[in-house]
Amino acid sequence: MRGLFHGTSHLVRFILRRDRTRIPLWVLGLSAFMVALVPVFQNLLLTGEGNSVFAMMMENPAMVALVGPVYGAANFHTGAAYANMMLVFCVIFVAVMNIFLITRHTRADEEAGRVEMIRSLPVGRLASLGAAQLTAFFTNLLLALLTSLGLYLLRGTGMDLSGCLLFGFALFASGLVFAGITSIACQLTANNRTATGLALGVLMLMYLLRAAGDITAAEALSLLSPIGLATRTQVFVNNYAWPVLVMLLEAGLLVVLSWWLAQRRDVGQGLIPAFPGTRHASKSLSTPLGLALRLTRTTALVWAYALFFLAGTYASVFGEMEGFLNNNPLLKAMFATNPDFGVTEQFISLLNAVMIMLGMVPILTTLQRVVTEERAGHAEHLLGRSVSRFEQLGAYALIALVMSVVYPLLIALGFYVVGSLVYPQTPGLSTFLISAYAYVPAVWVFIGLFLALAAFLPRQVPLGFAYLGFTFFSIYLRRIANLPDWLRKLTPLGHVPQYPLEKISPAPLLVLCAIAATLTLLAFIGYRKRDVQTQ
Repeated sequence: MRGLFHGTSHLVRFILRRDRTRIPLWVLGLSAFMVALVPVFQNLLLTGEGNSVFAMMMENPAMVALVGPVYGAANFHTGAAYANMMLVFCVIFVAVMNIFLITRHTRADEEAGRVEMIRSLPVGRLASLGAAQLTAFFTNLLLALLTSLGLYLLRGTGMDLSGCLLFGFALFASGLVFAGITSIACQLTANNRTATGLALGVLMLMYLLRAAGDITAAEALSLLSPIGLATRTQVFVNNYAWPVLVMLLEAGLLVVLSWWLAQRRDVGQGLIPAFPGTRHASKSLSTPLGLALRLTRTTALVWAYALFFLAGTYASVFGEMEGFLNNNPLLKAMFATNPDFGVTEQFISLLNAVMIMLGMVPILTTLQRVVTEERAGHAEHLLGRSVSRFEQLGAYALIALVMSVVYPLLIALGFYVVGSLVYPQTPGLSTFLISAYAYVPAVWVFIGLFLALAAFLPRQVPLGFAYLGFTFFSIYLRRIANLPDWLRKLTPLGHVPQYPLEKISPAPLLVLCAIAATLTLLAFIGYRKRDVQTQ
């Protein structure tokens, strides 16, 4: 058995060397994000009678589906509110980190030919897989320790040391479960994209199982999901440790199963053979645009449904939002800045900004394929034929442009359709549409920036996602964390009029459009002149 893992320690050091920037960014970014929200719950969201009103809002079925069952409502202190609201999302973030970490160092390396080269050296058959899993173990452990320490240092009411440690190790155990799930997906599938899609699909299925079980009080459904198990720890209220032990046992079984499967397949192949496809490609695949559509359609459609669903979920609590704000004088002073508008209208612009930023994730991911297709060697085959650089870059740019126009419509419809069903004072559809589409020029600036990075600095494309993260921080947390207004102006979204509180002024929107057009033009010029990037 030891021979199967011979050389694992050397490969772990190799992975850490390759990801010396990526892993610290994941760990520090996630832990900082989770810890930074503690003062928000302590100082702003739960003051005075707002505690009980916030608990009532959390008991709304839509909120239960979104974040899990409410516990500790009788004494809804900071710790209980934080865990109720944040634990599910934190588990999802950690799961995504593990999915990308495992696929990057297993299936993606097989596609790039690294595993075959490594296997030609005196290493064990399972050394590559074991190294990726061992790296995931230490990455999750470091994240758990940093998060626990940060939560304890910034602890609020009801957040004791045992609860902080349990919160961190609930993330640790759930992360290992999804590392195991991803390891199995990499053995079953024949390429990195399919393995990543399968693992993300399982994550979505686990979330839906948890939501269905929590809404219908079918405990067995929730316990089938590691996300549901994590919420059963009831952190900062009862501090149950048994769900963590169950997840650790599940993770161990999944890892052992992935080893068993890995020994029964050839390098570069999956246990489930790839669908051979038709003998002749359809006419739509004969163009760069058709090929780009085929590669991105699943992601685009899944995110379209997710954005509509999430907007509807937020809209379902419009009624409770008014009661919560009215019972919290500090929040009322912060957000109720115009007495001529209702409470819901005060939040429309902020909610649309958050949803638009979420919608930018699949848009930027689509543009990133310009670089990933080059690194995989696919773009070289296309550009070596009668395909121009303009067509190659323009195909993905056009898809991103269409997504930037369709997603605001779905977001506005989600807010209006569900909001009008549950809250009679919901504003008209035109209010949601104008507010959402006011952000489109800012989205175009992000598209232009991402295209420019792909054209001039292809290896620095992840900086676009980092800038999106900064934008989320400066827009969403600016008022809550009392950040200076100039910080918001450093992002394109900071120059968008806050409709309906502010009138739509065409000047800043036209400037954003001009910036976007300039960046896009420079990107097409730069992409035409630079060499094709290879890994």
